[in-house]
Amino acid sequence: MTLDELDTEILKVLENDARISYRSISEKLEISVGTVHNRIAKLKEQGIIKGYLLHLDDQKLNYTLKVVISLNIKGTKLRDILSKLSEYPQVTNVYSISGSVSAVLMCRFQNMNDFRDFTNILNEEESIRQMETNIVLDVYKEDLHHLLSNFKPLDKK
Repeated sequence: MTLDELDTEILKVLENDARISYRSISEKLEISVGTVHNRIAKLKEQGIIKGYLLHLDDQKLNYTLKVVISLNIKGTKLRDILSKLSEYPQVTNVYSISGSVSAVLMCRFQNMNDFRDFTNILNEEESIRQMETNIVLDVYKEDLHHLLSNFKPLDKK
C-alpha cells in the first residue's frame, strides 16, 4: 500500500472538506474526474479512507465538560475493560498506553451529574486499580484531521 504524490494531494483536499465534489477536486488538482473517482475508490479499498465524519461543536450540543481519565488496569483484563469502556457514548477516545498508567480515556459530558455517574461505573469495575480524572479547562488545539499537512510519502523497496 503506497501513496504517491497525487493520492496525497487528493487526501489533503478531502481532509479540508470531505463533502467536496469530485469535479471540484479535479479542477483544483487539474486532473480528470475519472482519475479522482478511481483514486478515491482505490484509497477506500485499501482502507486508507475509512469513512467521512461530521465535525460537531460539543459546546453547541451542550457537552460542556471534557475529561481526561487515566486508568491503571490489571494487565490480564486490559483489553476486555477497554473494549467495554469503548461502548459508552461519553467516551470519545480510548488509548492503551505505556508509562505509569495502562490507559487514557477522553470523555465528554453534558454536566457534572453525568460525569459523576460515569466515574461511579468506573469505580465499580474491580479490574481498575487506580483512576485519575482531569477536567479540561481550555482547549488550545484539537485537530482530529489534517494529518497530511507535513506528510511525505515513504519509498518502500
